[in-house]
Amino acid sequence: MRDKHGKTFVLIDGYTLAIAQSDSGVLFSGRHSRKAITRYDDSLLIQFLARHAHNDTFWQCFQAREMYENEDNRFFVRNCQQLIGESSWKLPQVYQNWAIWELIDRLFQIHGESYNEPICLWHPGSYYPMYGIPYDTALKVIQVARNWRNLQEIEGIELLNETQWNLRFVSAASPTHSLLIPQILSEIEETASIYLLFFAEKAQLHTPNQVAAIRYELLHQMAIANLLNRKISPEILARLVAYPNLQRCVIQAEKLWRYLDGASVSQEKNSLCLDWMFFDPPLPQTDFHQLCLQHFQKAKLQYPYTIPFEADGKQYRLVTGSVHHNAIGLLTVLEITMPINANTLFINVNEPTYLELVIWASQTSCLPPVEDWEMSVDWRGREDELVTLGTDPSLPKAEFFLNCLASHLARLWQNGERTALKKGLLPLQSYFPKETYFLYCRGQMLLSGELRFHYREWFDGGFLRLFRAEQAK
Repeated sequence: MRDKHGKTFVLIDGYTLAIAQSDSGVLFSGRHSRKAITRYDDSLLIQFLARHAHNDTFWQCFQAREMYENEDNRFFVRNCQQLIGESSWKLPQVYQNWAIWELIDRLFQIHGESYNEPICLWHPGSYYPMYGIPYDTALKVIQVARNWRNLQEIEGIELLNETQWNLRFVSAASPTHSLLIPQILSEIEETASIYLLFFAEKAQLHTPNQVAAIRYELLHQMAIANLLNRKISPEILARLVAYPNLQRCVIQAEKLWRYLDGASVSQEKNSLCLDWMFFDPPLPQTDFHQLCLQHFQKAKLQYPYTIPFEADGKQYRLVTGSVHHNAIGLLTVLEITMPINANTLFINVNEPTYLELVIWASQTSCLPPVEDWEMSVDWRGREDELVTLGTDPSLPKAEFFLNCLASHLARLWQNGERTALKKGLLPLQSYFPKETYFLYCRGQMLLSGELRFHYREWFDGGFLRLFRAEQAK
């Protein structure tokens, strides 16, 4: 929460907008950061704009560029070009970023190096008037004032482009108002399309680690546009027809919100993840989501492993993954059935998907679909999947994936693929299980020349035998 006595500086088109929050409220003041650009003191005008930002009559007059008049004030809004006639003055390129450095330098001189006020910088525009404040800049001042209490914390120095400015400041102060600006919706539509690719063709591309970053970005953008954690009206859905991927995500997010009785779907700990809705898992009973969620919460996982789960005499496995702030979210549920032939589990046994591997690894007596299966699959770029599956203590076939990982790294070494080996080792260094870190260290020693390559140490389970022998000492 923002410190009630804190101060924030927002730079708008070269104007320094100072916002000081105290017990008496929020005070807006400011001036242009280069005094030579304007002839007048801007602070009174900025204070006037901020003070009237929530006045609906003034806001309507300002948007329509009409006269606003009451007992105390008389204000006429002019467009920047109308104000200065045919002539316009372009700020020299050398001054484009002068304002931010001048402000920082002045603050550091006053407060010393320990001074660390948050500063938000809007990218300076091209044109500045000789007189007063341009209409577009005045509009930005009002947008900040209208939305100040609803803004997220500003951390450090942020350089915002026009789209990011709209995401941060343009939406109305009302929490029920959606930010349906075409350029914003187009940006979220692009993010939604990337996100949905992970669920196409039976989730061919989906793994918990791969989808995490794009999922967070999508939910973050939807939350800013006020399209998340709420009931979506038919009017909003009609506006989203031109953005089919975003519309689909909005519909599914609302459906998940309803399943959870209004609980957050923005990656809070112990919640169902939005991924669930795009896997379309079987629902044997109406409260199946809640049953899975309760079982997930009882597990109290410290790492995103899978969880065996039984309901109505059927075997399932809950698939989890890391979500925002290192919380663990429930991604989906898979029904585990014993196939007559392991090949039937896979669309292509030489390119198994992550979810297919989870189902196969959950079987206690299911043999590999083909002989030397681990050698016929190209695992480059999928090392994190092998680590995730190989370190899951609830999977009967976890050890297979650890041996598979060791064999894969050894083949990269034998083939002289040093760069691929370095990349393949990266996912291993951040995992807690000791055997994984042991394999990472031996791989690094191999690359540095400290260790000679021996076939039996890397293939046919030799890595795990060596690790256990080391641990027994």
